[in-house]
Amino acid sequence: MDQPPPSVLIVDDEPLARTRLKALCERIRLFGEIALANSGRQAVEKIRLKQPDILLLDVDMPDFSGLKVAEFCQALGHMPEIIFTTAHSTYAVQAFRLEATDYLLKPVKELLLREAVERAIANRARAVNNGEADAVGRLWVQDGAGALQLMVSDIEWVEAERDYMRLYLPDRSFLVHQSMRSLERLLPDELFVRVHRSAIVRRDCIAEVRRKGRKRYVILQDGKQLPIGPRYAERIAGSGQAGRLGGSRTVTE
Repeated sequence: MDQPPPSVLIVDDEPLARTRLKALCERIRLFGEIALANSGRQAVEKIRLKQPDILLLDVDMPDFSGLKVAEFCQALGHMPEIIFTTAHSTYAVQAFRLEATDYLLKPVKELLLREAVERAIANRARAVNNGEADAVGRLWVQDGAGALQLMVSDIEWVEAERDYMRLYLPDRSFLVHQSMRSLERLLPDELFVRVHRSAIVRRDCIAEVRRKGRKRYVILQDGKQLPIGPRYAERIAGSGQAGRLGGSRTVTE
């Protein structure tokens, strides 16, 4: 079934920037409702009220930064696709760690905005299907001047590295230009588990779960230690998880 056109919330504290982005959104004709917010705090209220599908989100705002708005969105059941629109390139690493769909520099070009929105719409369609149809057994990665096909089951863990993801295999690693969120959708849930906003681990690579005070870590079979983010603790240490994690156990220090 075809999905209705997505709604968008444009968030920017500069009136001219909001007006220009609204005109671009109307010109590319990919949206349903187009709403505006003139601050980060107003954006949070409109996100709660309207639950937009896509955010066009400025970063540098005086009251409440776009990065904090994105952090707020991560706690929502209905997380919008986020496209940052900013005059500063320095926030790109933080933006992609917050699972941004794209990061566009002002003045935003119509072609780049269209490409970013089309990518966001594709992500949204996958989310509607719970990602089940998109789990894959192989991934293509760049290898020098060519490309190499990897078996997903050979990947031991994944770590965010700037605006790339690094895939770790037993003997080497590869960088892919993809967000953590989209990569998580591609990796089969029965094989992989998200342990942190910047890390995914193959379940049978986890040797144990270790607690140090209030912090928790997974220890991989090769001794590598990765922190468990608070949002992901229940996935790792909840009841019935040990069997799914290859028999790992929790150790308190």
